[in-house]
Amino acid sequence: MLFLYIGLGLLGLTLLMFIVVSMIFGRMFFHISFDRRKGDKDFAKTENPNDKKRPSRIWFSEQKLEELSIISKDKLCLKGYLLNQNSNKLAIILHGYRGRYYSSTAQAQFFFENGYDVLLPNNRAHDTSEGDYFTMGKKEVYDVLKWINLMVERNPNYQIVLMGISMGGHITMMTAGRKELSKNVKCFVEDCGYHSLKEILFDNVKNSPRVKFPKYAFICGEIYTGLFHHFSLNDSVKNSFKNVKIPGLFIHGDKDTYVPYENLDKNYDAMPEGIYKEKKAFAGVEHNRSVFVEPEYKDTIINFVNRFIK
Repeated sequence: MLFLYIGLGLLGLTLLMFIVVSMIFGRMFFHISFDRRKGDKDFAKTENPNDKKRPSRIWFSEQKLEELSIISKDKLCLKGYLLNQNSNKLAIILHGYRGRYYSSTAQAQFFFENGYDVLLPNNRAHDTSEGDYFTMGKKEVYDVLKWINLMVERNPNYQIVLMGISMGGHITMMTAGRKELSKNVKCFVEDCGYHSLKEILFDNVKNSPRVKFPKYAFICGEIYTGLFHHFSLNDSVKNSFKNVKIPGLFIHGDKDTYVPYENLDKNYDAMPEGIYKEKKAFAGVEHNRSVFVEPEYKDTIINFVNRFIK
């Protein structure tokens, strides 16, 4: 009987140790993937000076911005920045993973110069927006819907194009398929967005030098995320596009390894038949570089958008 008690005690201790180790792996996964980066709010002070010298950043620094805010469903104050020229056309541009509102100044410039007002939100847990962590799409979709509704309240005549880059591209596609999407949104553009949150996270964990057992760490992270932050990693464009009603343009560089190039066809093919769609692959272009190296990039987007917004 004594040996039985000892055996049960050892089994219980082993199980407890396994749970503790699993939660440590889960917390590490969540920290790497979703936590606000230390010093994020002071990023502008330490930013690479060369980034500030880009023509679009110089142009942007000379523009007058209006700071706007919304309160998210979970009571976070989120900030956005509006370039306003009293147009009835509006481009809402969503930045990428650990970016910020001025990460998309090149896109903002060509939309503005083509007669659009431009809204550049900071995603939750980025730059001036509140939040200790972000979700790469799950909660951000509801934030974007609030931004859209705010802008329609300001100007009911707005015709809106929703555009996103990388993570912002995924958020854009997930938002485009929401049933409650305002009818003021006429089309969307996504640039190098990922199709599946779970797939892109698994690739990141698998390639991380800090994690030696990627499959185990990923499973731990998935459980930890659901238990402690109440959202699932099962977030795919295919599911969102079951309800999509607006036209879409899909862009990707064929040398993209950060969000692999095959995501272009996955996203494009997920759009239902009967909904207008276009795709454009740029040869030899890496992740999120098309806007800087491809002269056709701007015209591809403007020509598409002008089909649906007049």
